[in-house]
Amino acid sequence: MSLIDLIEKLINEHGSFKEHLELLREQISILEKENSALKSENAILKGKEDTTESKLNKETTEIERLNEFIKVPKKDGKKPRLDAVTEKVLKLFFDTGQELSVNQVAGKLSINISTAQYHFDLLSEAKLIVQTTTGDKSSWTGESTSALFELSYLGRKYVIENKMVK
Repeated sequence: MSLIDLIEKLINEHGSFKEHLELLREQISILEKENSALKSENAILKGKEDTTESKLNKETTEIERLNEFIKVPKKDGKKPRLDAVTEKVLKLFFDTGQELSVNQVAGKLSINISTAQYHFDLLSEAKLIVQTTTGDKSSWTGESTSALFELSYLGRKYVIENKMVK
């Protein structure tokens, strides 16, 4: 026999407390339902918090990676530089002031197309160049056209700040 059952037995024998016990049972039932609803809501909010925290961590990691790549000063106070070939590709964009394809850059710098693509990838990832058109196949001639890229504001800033022009 539970404690509530014992109390109920005493109340039944004494009459007026029976109503109070029923009210207490109703209140306990209501509180249990509210508690259950709050636990469910808490679990939903915790899931949203975990998702938001995960997104924040990803973005923070990406920002840190990009800062290491282009912006954060080295211990000697100087900003890190791109490697020499990547800087040549960037400077070619700066000097021509035109949209260029991987094939054009590879030809002008006498480097392998895959090597040129690698440097385009680095520059694109650092947002120093941006793709302006996608490579397509002409519906008229059937010939393929190459994707074109151009120098971004950050690319021009890099060239100027690193005194790559005279």
